[in-house]
Amino acid sequence: MGTQMSKAAIDKEISLTFAKGLEVLAAFDAEDREMTISSIAKKTNLNRTVARRLVLTLEHLKYLECTNRVYRLTPRILRLAGGFLQGREIGKYVSPILATFSERLNESVSFAMLDGREAVYVAHSPGDPTMITLGFTVGSRLPLHATAIGRALLAFTDLENRETLLQRMDRIAYTPKTKVALQDLRDDLDDAAKAGFSYVQDEFEQGVASLAVPVLRGSSDLIGALGIVGPNPRFADGDAKQKRVQLLQECAASIAAIL
Repeated sequence: MGTQMSKAAIDKEISLTFAKGLEVLAAFDAEDREMTISSIAKKTNLNRTVARRLVLTLEHLKYLECTNRVYRLTPRILRLAGGFLQGREIGKYVSPILATFSERLNESVSFAMLDGREAVYVAHSPGDPTMITLGFTVGSRLPLHATAIGRALLAFTDLENRETLLQRMDRIAYTPKTKVALQDLRDDLDDAAKAGFSYVQDEFEQGVASLAVPVLRGSSDLIGALGIVGPNPRFADGDAKQKRVQLLQECAASIAAIL
Protein backbone atom coordinates (compact mmCIF):
# COMPACT_ATOMS: atom_id res chain seq x y z
CA MET A 1 0.00 0.00 0.00
CA GLY A 2 1.52 3.34 -1.09
CA THR A 3 2.19 6.25 1.20
CA GLN A 4 0.53 8.80 -1.10
CA MET A 5 -3.08 9.69 -0.36
CA SER A 6 -5.68 8.80 -2.97
CA LYS A 7 -7.56 11.57 -4.74
CA ALA A 8 -10.73 10.65 -2.83
CA ALA A 9 -8.89 10.89 0.48
CA ILE A 10 -7.39 14.23 -0.49
CA ASP A 11 -10.80 15.58 -1.51
CA LYS A 12 -12.08 14.79 1.98
CA GLU A 13 -9.25 16.74 3.60
CA ILE A 14 -9.28 19.91 1.51
CA SER A 15 -11.81 22.66 0.91
CA LEU A 16 -12.86 22.35 -2.72
CA THR A 17 -14.80 25.61 -2.47
CA PHE A 18 -11.70 27.46 -1.36
CA ALA A 19 -9.75 25.85 -4.20
CA LYS A 20 -12.36 27.01 -6.69
CA GLY A 21 -12.16 30.53 -5.28
CA LEU A 22 -8.42 30.55 -5.94
CA GLU A 23 -9.12 29.36 -9.48
CA VAL A 24 -11.33 32.42 -9.95
CA LEU A 25 -8.56 34.75 -8.77
CA ALA A 26 -6.00 32.99 -10.98
CA ALA A 27 -8.26 33.45 -14.00
CA PHE A 28 -7.39 37.15 -14.09
CA ASP A 29 -4.19 37.77 -16.03
CA ALA A 30 -2.64 40.09 -18.59
CA GLU A 31 -5.04 38.93 -21.30
CA ASP A 32 -8.16 38.85 -19.12
CA ARG A 33 -7.86 41.78 -16.75
CA GLU A 34 -11.60 42.38 -16.72
CA MET A 35 -14.29 39.69 -17.00
CA THR A 36 -17.98 39.14 -16.52
CA ILE A 37 -19.26 36.28 -14.39
CA SER A 38 -20.08 34.34 -17.55
CA SER A 39 -16.54 34.70 -18.91
CA ILE A 40 -15.08 33.72 -15.53
CA ALA A 41 -17.28 30.62 -15.44
CA LYS A 42 -16.22 29.68 -18.96
CA LYS A 43 -12.51 30.19 -18.29
CA THR A 44 -12.53 28.22 -15.03
CA ASN A 45 -14.96 25.53 -16.24
CA LEU A 46 -17.19 26.28 -13.26
CA ASN A 47 -20.95 26.19 -13.19
CA ARG A 48 -22.22 29.75 -13.65
CA THR A 49 -24.12 29.68 -10.35
CA VAL A 50 -21.01 28.50 -8.51
CA ALA A 51 -18.87 31.11 -10.28
CA ARG A 52 -21.34 33.85 -9.35
CA ARG A 53 -21.32 32.88 -5.66
CA LEU A 54 -17.52 32.80 -5.59
CA VAL A 55 -17.20 36.13 -7.41
CA LEU A 56 -19.67 37.84 -5.07
CA THR A 57 -17.79 36.44 -2.06
CA LEU A 58 -14.47 37.73 -3.41
CA GLU A 59 -16.11 41.09 -4.11
CA HIS A 60 -17.42 41.19 -0.53
CA LEU A 61 -13.90 40.48 0.72
CA LYS A 62 -12.65 43.28 -1.57
CA TYR A 63 -10.38 41.10 -3.72
CA LEU A 64 -12.58 41.96 -6.70
CA GLU A 65 -14.40 45.11 -7.73
CA CYS A 66 -17.21 45.53 -10.22
CA THR A 67 -18.21 48.19 -12.73
CA ASN A 68 -21.17 47.59 -15.04
CA ARG A 69 -21.10 43.84 -14.28
CA VAL A 70 -17.43 43.60 -15.25
CA TYR A 71 -15.04 42.43 -12.52
CA ARG A 72 -11.36 43.14 -11.98
CA LEU A 73 -8.79 42.44 -9.27
CA THR A 74 -8.16 45.04 -6.58
CA PRO A 75 -4.81 45.93 -4.95
CA ARG A 76 -5.85 43.77 -1.98
CA ILE A 77 -4.70 40.75 -4.01
CA LEU A 78 -1.14 41.87 -3.27
CA ARG A 79 -1.66 40.84 0.35
CA LEU A 80 -1.45 37.22 -0.79
CA ALA A 81 1.84 37.77 -2.59
CA GLY A 82 3.12 40.05 0.16
CA GLY A 83 3.27 37.23 2.69
CA PHE A 84 5.51 35.20 0.40
CA LEU A 85 7.79 38.12 -0.48
CA GLN A 86 8.11 39.25 3.13
CA GLY A 87 8.55 35.71 4.42
CA ARG A 88 11.43 35.14 2.02
CA GLU A 89 12.65 38.71 2.71
CA ILE A 90 12.81 39.28 -1.04
CA GLY A 91 12.65 43.05 -0.75
CA LYS A 92 15.08 43.24 2.17
CA TYR A 93 17.83 41.01 0.81
CA VAL A 94 17.25 39.79 -2.74
CA SER A 95 16.27 43.09 -4.36
CA PRO A 96 19.42 44.94 -3.19
CA ILE A 97 21.59 42.08 -4.50
CA LEU A 98 19.82 42.25 -7.87
CA ALA A 99 20.27 46.02 -7.97
CA THR A 100 24.02 45.69 -7.35
CA PHE A 101 24.51 43.13 -10.09
CA SER A 102 22.16 44.93 -12.46
CA GLU A 103 24.52 47.88 -12.26
CA ARG A 104 27.60 45.69 -12.76
CA LEU A 105 26.01 43.93 -15.72
CA ASN A 106 24.37 47.05 -17.12
CA GLU A 107 21.32 44.83 -17.60
CA SER A 108 17.88 44.33 -16.15
CA VAL A 109 18.10 41.22 -13.93
CA SER A 110 15.15 39.03 -12.92
CA PHE A 111 14.80 36.29 -10.32
CA ALA A 112 12.20 33.63 -11.08
CA MET A 113 10.93 30.49 -9.37
CA LEU A 114 8.97 27.48 -10.57
CA ASP A 115 5.22 27.75 -10.19
CA GLY A 116 3.46 24.76 -11.69
CA ARG A 117 4.29 24.65 -15.38
CA GLU A 118 5.53 28.24 -15.57
CA ALA A 119 8.27 30.49 -14.29
CA VAL A 120 7.10 33.44 -12.18
CA TYR A 121 9.19 36.55 -11.49
CA VAL A 122 9.50 37.13 -7.74
CA ALA A 123 12.09 39.93 -7.92
CA HIS A 124 13.26 42.25 -10.65
CA SER A 125 15.85 45.00 -10.94
CA PRO A 126 15.35 47.23 -14.01
CA GLY A 127 18.33 48.20 -16.07
CA ASP A 128 18.13 50.25 -19.25
CA PRO A 129 14.40 50.19 -20.12
CA THR A 130 15.16 50.64 -23.82
CA MET A 131 16.68 47.14 -23.87
CA ILE A 132 13.54 45.38 -22.66
CA THR A 133 10.85 44.71 -25.22
CA LEU A 134 8.06 43.06 -23.22
CA GLY A 135 8.05 44.98 -19.93
CA PHE A 136 8.13 42.03 -17.50
CA THR A 137 8.17 42.70 -13.78
CA VAL A 138 7.37 41.00 -10.44
CA GLY A 139 4.47 38.61 -10.92
CA SER A 140 5.08 38.14 -14.64
CA ARG A 141 4.83 34.56 -15.82
CA LEU A 142 6.93 32.96 -18.55
CA PRO A 143 6.83 29.61 -20.36
CA LEU A 144 9.47 27.14 -19.27
CA HIS A 145 10.30 25.75 -22.70
CA ALA A 146 10.87 28.94 -24.70
CA THR A 147 12.86 31.19 -22.34
CA ALA A 148 16.33 30.95 -20.83
CA ILE A 149 15.07 31.50 -17.30
CA GLY A 150 12.47 28.78 -17.80
CA ARG A 151 14.99 26.34 -19.22
CA ALA A 152 17.41 27.06 -16.39
CA LEU A 153 14.66 26.07 -13.96
CA LEU A 154 13.95 22.92 -15.96
CA ALA A 155 17.60 22.00 -16.47
CA PHE A 156 18.42 22.09 -12.77
CA THR A 157 15.30 20.58 -11.25
CA ASP A 158 15.38 16.85 -10.56
CA LEU A 159 15.06 14.64 -13.64
CA GLU A 160 11.70 13.16 -12.70
CA ASN A 161 10.12 16.57 -12.20
CA ARG A 162 11.75 17.84 -15.40
CA GLU A 163 10.24 15.05 -17.47
CA THR A 164 6.83 15.48 -15.87
CA LEU A 165 6.85 19.19 -16.66
CA LEU A 166 8.00 18.60 -20.23
CA GLN A 167 5.19 16.13 -20.80
CA ARG A 168 2.46 18.29 -19.28
CA MET A 169 3.34 21.84 -20.32
CA ASP A 170 1.86 23.63 -23.31
CA ARG A 171 4.79 23.70 -25.72
CA ILE A 172 3.61 26.68 -27.74
CA ALA A 173 5.62 27.79 -30.79
CA TYR A 174 5.95 31.52 -30.17
CA THR A 175 8.20 31.97 -33.21
CA PRO A 176 9.30 29.70 -36.08
CA LYS A 177 12.44 28.92 -34.07
CA THR A 178 10.75 27.83 -30.85
CA LYS A 179 11.80 24.31 -29.86
CA VAL A 180 8.70 22.25 -29.11
CA ALA A 181 9.83 18.67 -29.80
CA LEU A 182 10.45 16.79 -26.56
CA GLN A 183 13.81 15.35 -27.59
CA ASP A 184 15.09 18.74 -28.79
CA LEU A 185 14.19 20.23 -25.42
CA ARG A 186 15.71 17.32 -23.51
CA ASP A 187 18.97 17.74 -25.43
CA ASP A 188 19.01 21.48 -24.81
CA LEU A 189 18.36 20.99 -21.09
CA ASP A 190 21.14 18.43 -20.82
CA ASP A 191 23.52 20.89 -22.50
CA ALA A 192 22.41 23.67 -20.15
CA ALA A 193 22.94 21.45 -17.10
CA LYS A 194 26.48 20.65 -18.25
CA ALA A 195 27.34 24.25 -19.14
CA GLY A 196 25.85 25.75 -15.97
CA PHE A 197 23.66 28.22 -17.83
CA SER A 198 20.90 28.42 -20.43
CA TYR A 199 20.88 30.58 -23.56
CA VAL A 200 17.82 31.02 -25.78
CA GLN A 201 17.62 33.10 -28.94
CA ASP A 202 14.62 33.99 -31.14
CA GLU A 203 12.37 31.41 -29.47
CA PHE A 204 10.07 33.58 -27.36
CA GLU A 205 10.36 36.78 -29.36
CA GLN A 206 12.06 37.26 -32.72
CA GLY A 207 15.31 39.22 -32.43
CA VAL A 208 15.54 38.76 -28.66
CA ALA A 209 17.92 36.55 -26.68
CA SER A 210 17.96 35.58 -23.03
CA LEU A 211 20.60 34.20 -20.69
CA ALA A 212 19.97 32.54 -17.33
CA VAL A 213 21.67 30.63 -14.52
CA PRO A 214 20.20 28.55 -11.67
CA VAL A 215 20.13 29.65 -8.04
CA LEU A 216 21.12 26.53 -6.12
CA ARG A 217 21.33 25.74 -2.43
CA GLY A 218 24.32 23.45 -2.23
CA SER A 219 25.01 21.64 -5.49
CA SER A 220 21.55 20.45 -6.46
CA ASP A 221 18.74 22.03 -4.42
CA LEU A 222 17.03 24.37 -6.90
CA ILE A 223 15.74 27.66 -5.47
CA GLY A 224 15.14 29.60 -8.67
CA ALA A 225 16.92 31.16 -11.62
CA LEU A 226 18.37 34.52 -12.64
CA GLY A 227 18.00 35.87 -16.14
CA ILE A 228 18.74 38.79 -18.44
CA VAL A 229 17.13 39.65 -21.77
CA GLY A 230 18.19 41.80 -24.70
CA PRO A 231 18.49 42.14 -28.48
CA ASN A 232 20.47 39.37 -30.19
CA PRO A 233 23.51 41.55 -31.08
CA ARG A 234 24.07 42.24 -27.39
CA PHE A 235 25.01 38.59 -26.90
CA ALA A 236 27.03 38.14 -30.08
CA ASP A 237 30.42 38.53 -28.38
CA GLY A 238 31.27 35.17 -26.81
CA ASP A 239 33.69 36.60 -24.24
CA ALA A 240 31.17 39.22 -23.16
CA LYS A 241 28.47 36.57 -22.86
CA GLN A 242 30.71 34.40 -20.68
CA LYS A 243 31.43 37.42 -18.46
CA ARG A 244 27.69 37.90 -18.03
CA VAL A 245 27.36 34.24 -17.08
CA GLN A 246 30.06 34.62 -14.43
CA LEU A 247 28.42 37.72 -12.95
CA LEU A 248 25.02 36.06 -12.91
CA GLN A 249 26.54 33.05 -11.15
CA GLU A 250 28.10 35.38 -8.55
CA CYS A 251 24.69 36.97 -8.06
CA ALA A 252 23.06 33.54 -7.76
CA ALA A 253 25.57 32.48 -5.10
CA SER A 254 24.86 35.64 -3.09
CA ILE A 255 21.10 35.01 -3.21
CA ALA A 256 21.46 31.31 -2.36
CA ALA A 257 23.46 32.25 0.72
CA ILE A 258 20.57 34.21 2.24
CA LEU A 259 17.50 32.22 1.13
